Amino acid sequence: MLEMKTITFVTANQEKISDIKSKLGKKFNLKFKSDIELLEIQTLSVEEVVTFKVKQAFEIIKEPVVVTDSGLEIVALKNFPGALVKFANEYLGQEGIVKLLEGKENRKAFFITAMAYCDNPDNVQLFIARDEGTIAIEPRGEGWHFDRIFVPIGESKTWAELGRSRKNETWAFGRVLDQLSNYLEKNKS
Repeated sequence: MLEMKTITFVTANQEKISDIKSKLGKKFNLKFKSDIELLEIQTLSVEEVVTFKVKQAFEIIKEPVVVTDSGLEIVALKNFPGALVKFANEYLGQEGIVKLLEGKENRKAFFITAMAYCDNPDNVQLFIARDEGTIAIEPRGEGWHFDRIFVPIGESKTWAELGRSRKNETWAFGRVLDQLSNYLEKNKS
C-alpha cells in the first residue's frame, strides 16, 4: 500500500479545517497547526500575503505546508478591502463596507481565495480562484466576514442567505483545494 503524502495546513479556522478534511482527507494525510505566529504583510493582494506567509511557515516547521487567505475586491473601491477584509470587517463592519458604496452604481466585486504550498524554500506553488458577484445594498442573513454582503453572480441572495452547503458547492475555496490536490497528485515525491 502506498503511503499518503502528509501536508500541514496552517489555520485555526474550524470551517476551513472541515472543508479541507472533506475535500482532501481521503487522498492525503492532513495535519493542522494553529500555534504558529506568522507575520502578515499589509497589502490588498491576497496572493502576496499567502506567498509571504507560506515561506515563513516552511522555515518554522520544515515540512510541506499550505497557507490560505481570502479577500474581497470591490471594483468601485479600487479593490479595497482586498486581503485587508478582516481588518475592514473589524473596524468598518459589513454595514460600513456597504456605506462606502453609497451613490455608486458599480457594485461589482470579486471574492478571491489564494492558497500557497511550499515543500522547500525554492518551491512555492500558488493556487487562486475568484468568485464574481456584487455587493448588496445592505447586509442580509447570518454569516461571517463578507457573507452577508456578497451576492454571487446569477443569484439574488447573499452567501449568508444561500447557506454554507450551497456556498460550498461552487465557491473559490473548494476550487483552490481541487487545484492543490491536482498539483500534489501530479508531483508525488
